[in-house]
Amino acid sequence: MNCKKSIPLIFLLILMTFISIKTQAQGPDSVFIVPNTPFLSKIISTPDLHTSINLSSETTVIPLKNTIIASNAQKLYKNGSEIYVFIEQTGFLYKLEKYDSANCVFKRLDHTVNLNYNINCKNFIYNNEIYSYGGYGFWKSNGHLRKYNFQDSEWDIIPLNKEIISTYFLWFSEAQGRLYLPFQKIINAGIAGSENITGIPVYTSYYLDIKKNKWEKLGDLESDVVKMVSNLNVSNESLSFKDGIIFLNNDDTYLFDYTHNKVFKSKNSDLNQFLIRRANMSNMFIYKDEIYSYNIGSKTFVKYPFRITDFDLLRTSIWGDEVALLYITMGIVAIVLILLGAKWLFNRSVKRKLENAQLQLLKNKTVTQAFTGTEVSLIKLLLETTLKGKVVEINQINHILGIKDKNIGLQKKVRSDVMKAINDKYEFITQSTTTLIGSSRKLDDKRFYEYFITASELKTIQRILDNNG
Repeated sequence: MNCKKSIPLIFLLILMTFISIKTQAQGPDSVFIVPNTPFLSKIISTPDLHTSINLSSETTVIPLKNTIIASNAQKLYKNGSEIYVFIEQTGFLYKLEKYDSANCVFKRLDHTVNLNYNINCKNFIYNNEIYSYGGYGFWKSNGHLRKYNFQDSEWDIIPLNKEIISTYFLWFSEAQGRLYLPFQKIINAGIAGSENITGIPVYTSYYLDIKKNKWEKLGDLESDVVKMVSNLNVSNESLSFKDGIIFLNNDDTYLFDYTHNKVFKSKNSDLNQFLIRRANMSNMFIYKDEIYSYNIGSKTFVKYPFRITDFDLLRTSIWGDEVALLYITMGIVAIVLILLGAKWLFNRSVKRKLENAQLQLLKNKTVTQAFTGTEVSLIKLLLETTLKGKVVEINQINHILGIKDKNIGLQKKVRSDVMKAINDKYEFITQSTTTLIGSSRKLDDKRFYEYFITASELKTIQRILDNNG
């Protein structure tokens, strides 16, 4: 009886041991010895190659058969002398440790447990650091930047200034340390609406400065480019070159030059046909102005020239340049301000010349020419009275002005007009802001005013009257 009970137990232990061995084979620090194929041999023997290559089922490097990720695609990254293999939709990362003419040894570096959180993410290498950006998982897209931590064998999240959601047509410039994103596509199936499942496009272009961990806005995607990319799904159907990417659209080949914000279209039908026959862009890369494509049957690389002269420059750019628009706007504003300033200076100059001419004319005239006879009489009355320490009352002014028999309203208006004219002429002649005739309310009856010559102007007006007597 005890023997019968022990058989299942022994079987269970054997099964657990087998499962443990299989798990360990895909776990951290697992090592795979794989054949050094002509494909790998070419990649290894090109020391200055910096590229990423989508591997087909025939060229996959890491043996994943009978694992839960057996169907996951693999991508090879060449960074000079170093070669890495990423398992798509995971954080699994393998590095070529050593090789000979027959075999290559790949070792897993990471301790990743979670899967399917970064589908169609963008992996890239910068300054020997390995990054993973964005992707789709758990019913939504994200804009997270992750960096592989070589000390802890884990992926660390890198905080950015904002979350820009990932999409297709991403391109990393190793020379600039920038990740270019022409537009976003926001997927969030947790929110009702079919558009949240298919993805809501946001046609604004950005680049991520890896040194500063900061997104910078480039501008809005041009309308012609929006039409070009709105119906495309090319996450694995583009080739990178030193300034951007090339891709197919309705059997035509386009080139996005992110470095110079330009769009090109191939005019070479042979190039188009070459790429159409390799539409999935697997086992291909661009190196020294040639497109390399691995032929599975012959186990050799086919090459095709990659020349910018095979492309026509289109009239549209990728995005409307925010900086250029800002400079243009600032230039227009500056020109308008300069024109307004020039107009103001011109008017001011003309006015000043006119005033100086009028002033010179007035200075050359006698007081009786500058002021009317009535105005001179009133000035003399006010001067004489003020010099005696007294003031002039309204009835005296009415008498001088000849309006003593007029109604009160008319008297008030005439007095006001005459004294204003005298003060204006005096300020103009002396080029000062001090009025000649001052006034104050009567002490015994606040309803009425008394008038006098302003104390500071007594000598000036007396001199003017004496010189033009």
